[in-house]
Amino acid sequence: MRTNLSLLLLLAILMALVPSVLQGGYFVNVAIVVCIYVVLAASLDLVMGWTGMYSFAHAAFLGVGAYTAAILGRDLGTSFWINLPAGTLVAGLFGLLLGLPSLRAQGHFLAIMTIAFQTVVYLILAQWTDFTGGQYGISIDPIEGFGSLSAYFYLVLGVTVVALIVIRLLTGSRFGDALRAVRDDETLARTIGMNTNAIKLIAFAISSSLAGAAGVLSAYHIRGVTPDDYTVMTSASIVTMVVLGGRGRFWGPILGAALLVLLPELLSGLADYKHIFFGALLIAVIIVAPQGLAGTLAQRRAK
Repeated sequence: MRTNLSLLLLLAILMALVPSVLQGGYFVNVAIVVCIYVVLAASLDLVMGWTGMYSFAHAAFLGVGAYTAAILGRDLGTSFWINLPAGTLVAGLFGLLLGLPSLRAQGHFLAIMTIAFQTVVYLILAQWTDFTGGQYGISIDPIEGFGSLSAYFYLVLGVTVVALIVIRLLTGSRFGDALRAVRDDETLARTIGMNTNAIKLIAFAISSSLAGAAGVLSAYHIRGVTPDDYTVMTSASIVTMVVLGGRGRFWGPILGAALLVLLPELLSGLADYKHIFFGALLIAVIIVAPQGLAGTLAQRRAK
């Protein structure tokens, strides 16, 4: 665990050099997006990789966090420092709501249920015009003291590091052992006295809470929210990041998120076909490296 945390802090220091080494707002903007998707992929991996439950609703929690911040700022005039924990908490409550069906549904039935949940959340965001602004969305004012792109990047980087440390501490604890037990054999885990229902609900709540925090960061980054940013295609992209990087491994989602954010930027000609590109890449990884990139690298290092 100490090695992973040390490498994480080293990586954070290197990322902190981006505004000074790579001059220009473009690179800082890309770095912010990478950080946000790292939080999303790593948080989804708590459910997918560590607990073994497929969810295609992570963009819904992203949207819940973002819209919570936007609505509170619009109606109550609250600041970022209130909206961030509020968006995190509300998204966690929605995660508990989605986690309840997981107590009975498994496998592809649970996946279909999460897609339905994602669709319902999107329709509410798009159609409840009086509350959410509909397709016009809601604009958000910049954070006082963090108006520049570089200053906001350091804020996002700090939140990302904290989120990853929390995930690493959780997965490296007895709670992480409980998640793996549910993933590997839920019946056996229940037989030896584990409350598997509570474990799955907690996993969903923590995962969705972190996604809500990422939603708040994303909303303040683009200075607003619109429902088209929180569709099932966004959820599929996050799932792809987890599978590509390697499920159930600390560095897997981080690697997958970084690659799938950076590759379309490096291959700008494929930007309009990124979902096709993601799908083809996912199929290739499943065939060639079913354990994901991080899993394959770990197996080769072990050999």
